[in-house]
Amino acid sequence: MAQAPRTRRPPRAPSPRSVEALLERRYGKYPDESSGPVLDQLVWFLLSTRTTVENCDAAYGALRERYPTWAAAAEAPPEYLGECLRPAGLWKTRAANLRSSLAAIRERFGSESLEELRSWTDAECEAFLRSLPGVGLKVARCVLAFGLARPSFAVDAHIWRVTRRLGWHSLPGEAPSERGADLLQELARGSRDILSLHVNLIRFGREFCPSGEPRCGACPVAAGLGCPGAILGR
Repeated sequence: MAQAPRTRRPPRAPSPRSVEALLERRYGKYPDESSGPVLDQLVWFLLSTRTTVENCDAAYGALRERYPTWAAAAEAPPEYLGECLRPAGLWKTRAANLRSSLAAIRERFGSESLEELRSWTDAECEAFLRSLPGVGLKVARCVLAFGLARPSFAVDAHIWRVTRRLGWHSLPGEAPSERGADLLQELARGSRDILSLHVNLIRFGREFCPSGEPRCGACPVAAGLGCPGAILGR
């Protein structure tokens, strides 16, 4: 009697901790930046959406050079803010969101400062940040992770793509859904250094796992741990 053909088991996804350790050997740990003003982090991440890191840095640097305090920036006419923010693009929208956010922060806390968030819970911080103009889930969780050293895991397009190829989720779309972002945050909270995992997955996505053709032949994760995406051709 002929034997039935064996069905091939789907490749297993490498664990977040194993990926974390491999990426830290390649890229190192990301330093803790949470001792600085929380508002600095919020403004930087507000400017970082839909642009490059280089353009964001240029806009943020021009803004801080012209307005050394956030109180001064809050009083600046939108067109003056826009002159600083042009390198990041979408300067009219960015200037309006920045002015409105600074006004909301001053109304809530009495000054242009977010230091009171250090005594709030993660959920309270996330809810308040997301109430500010232009602040979505990704920006809010970046502020929690970078500015407050909380176990928060922001998911951008790089992380969404890479983690799908790793087999950590099978959700569709090029941009993360809120459900998917929550799922990945729960997975990432099992890592030893959630901030470094976030940054290193982005670095890895840019170097080996871009949106176009991934460099599976040179990929350290595929070589060291196996990658469902490389095996299945995703």
